[in-house]
Amino acid sequence: MKNTVKFVMIAATALSITSCGNDKKNNNEGEDALVEERMVDEQEMEGMDHMDGADMDHSMHTDAEMKTDDAALSFEDENVAAVWKAYNSVRLALIASDPAKAKQEAANLAMIFDESNAKLKSAASAIASSEDLKVQRTAFSQFSNAAEAYFKGTLNSGTLYKQHCPMAFDGKGGDWLSNEAAIKNPYYGDQMLTCGSVTATITK
Repeated sequence: MKNTVKFVMIAATALSITSCGNDKKNNNEGEDALVEERMVDEQEMEGMDHMDGADMDHSMHTDAEMKTDDAALSFEDENVAAVWKAYNSVRLALIASDPAKAKQEAANLAMIFDESNAKLKSAASAIASSEDLKVQRTAFSQFSNAAEAYFKGTLNSGTLYKQHCPMAFDGKGGDWLSNEAAIKNPYYGDQMLTCGSVTATITK
């Protein structure tokens, strides 16, 4: 009987030792798994950081490409180049809904023309003679319609984008010219900045 009890105690002790060993092994395996998970997470984070950097580089590259439109745009006639520069300044002022700036830039625009371009001079003067955005935008639309052929005739290089907002002027629609494909609406500014689409391109 004593031998049987002793044998059972030894067996129980051995089983207990074996069980602890397994638990320790399991703990070690769990710790190893956690370490591996942390390493994978760190690698994934590094990959995401790399992707973020790549995306940022791509974004910067895209922005740079957008800026090259203006640099590539040139005209055979210096006066036409000056008209484009002033016209674009008026466009940007209207996008910013800045009537004072639009008036100032339109005055510079009107001064370039003589009576041989009376229609363009009149439209530019109409912008320059008012600080009412609605009046300025109406005159800008008239100028844009008349200026398309004017710019097209002497374009030397680059691309002009003819853009259209269907909601301008109570749904009648309005056109303008831009040196970039991205829509920046001069008839609504921040209210509907991206309302519109490219309807034609003028290239050389």
